[in-house]
Amino acid sequence: MRRLFQACAAPSLLPLPASGLFLCWAALQKLRGVTRLHPLWLRLSLATLAATAAKDELKWLFGRPWPGSWLKYGLYGFHPLTDSPLYGGFPSGHTAYISAPLGVLWVLRPRWRPLCAAVILAVMAGLVGADYHFLSDVLAGLITGTFCAWGTLVLLPPEKLRA
Repeated sequence: MRRLFQACAAPSLLPLPASGLFLCWAALQKLRGVTRLHPLWLRLSLATLAATAAKDELKWLFGRPWPGSWLKYGLYGFHPLTDSPLYGGFPSGHTAYISAPLGVLWVLRPRWRPLCAAVILAVMAGLVGADYHFLSDVLAGLITGTFCAWGTLVLLPPEKLRA
């Protein structure tokens, strides 16, 4: 059963490396003189990178143990500003990674909303089901990713929305 939950969480591993690859490609394009980058991919990448930065700071700020730390050492609760590897479950970075770019798609491609929702919910269920996170961790990751998607769209507003 754990392998099924791990498979559900696997899509969350894709946005961060995809964003890095896109931004490397974009830098090469700029060096070649291309003035306009693909606006959707740029927004998706920036939302993902913003979620990465935000979750790192929030994990340190909240200091919430992982479910494994709770089961093995009895650690529970919030321990702000703790840098131990036993603390870092809140918010879920993988949920933030997946919800930030899919939040951008949610707004820019409304027809894809059912797919976006299904992927986000599958990742969240997988992370909780595989005992990587508590439910509150993935909900906080969803909020983190959603705010990063919103911030990206505020900074880079769409020229026109496509259905």
